[in-house]
Amino acid sequence: MSPLTSEEITDAVLQLPSLPNIVIELINALDNSDVDTNTLAQKISHDQALTAKVLGLANSSFYGMQSKVGSIPHAVAVLGFNSVRSLVTAAAVVETFSAGKSQGLDYAEFWKHSIATALAAKAIAKCLGLNQDSAFIAGLLHNIGRLVLATYSPMRYQEVLSWRSVHDGDLIAAEVHILGIDHKTAGRAVLQHWKFPSSIVDTLNAASETNPHEHHRAASLVAVADAIAYGLDLSGGEHDRVPGISQMEWDLLGLQETALMEIFEATEMQFEEACMILVATAKV
Repeated sequence: MSPLTSEEITDAVLQLPSLPNIVIELINALDNSDVDTNTLAQKISHDQALTAKVLGLANSSFYGMQSKVGSIPHAVAVLGFNSVRSLVTAAAVVETFSAGKSQGLDYAEFWKHSIATALAAKAIAKCLGLNQDSAFIAGLLHNIGRLVLATYSPMRYQEVLSWRSVHDGDLIAAEVHILGIDHKTAGRAVLQHWKFPSSIVDTLNAASETNPHEHHRAASLVAVADAIAYGLDLSGGEHDRVPGISQMEWDLLGLQETALMEIFEATEMQFEEACMILVATAKV
């Protein structure tokens, strides 16, 4: 069977639903230090569904606030604009891509794993003193390429899952064998189409694509977060399995056992509540 061409991948990306305009503005503001946060906060407030989810997360164990956050401007004041932006982006992306159906993808299961990975990535970033908001977004979107491949060619993606099951192999190896492309490559195309900065796009670079001195540390962070999410079995997927992590990726993070225990605890503690807020159809 012939592999998917670059034109077909581009077509698949273009067929995705459009993100809300406010999210596009927030993404464009990621590298802009002169952004007018007050104006953007007011625009976010006009979307009642997004506002409800953002305030739900702001008042959850996700942040552990001592007092109730009652509005988007208030959330910006107490959490910071970057944190609010990451919550809005998360809420909007999950909402936009939570109602579809595909033979090769269980959407509720997909987003539960993505949320678990995002929480683990945020916890790792906290331990390492890195940007927690960027880590959260990167973790949430790390599998977005699977959504593209599974919705564009559902029958062929079902073949991917069957091949992996028969050969007890890695998902990326199965994707390449059946489709000629893997979900990380497709994911980079999506994030570039949405104009995410390279710091987010590069988290989908595989360790084998670069040498140890050039490998993006954030890519290792997301890879480890992905493995932790699968290891904790939070999404409950029948075919879930923990992916292998290279020694190089572990070494780049240098996480000690105590830190790992803290990451596990934070991820598990926040998972159910985050799913209830972000994914209405997720049964946790």
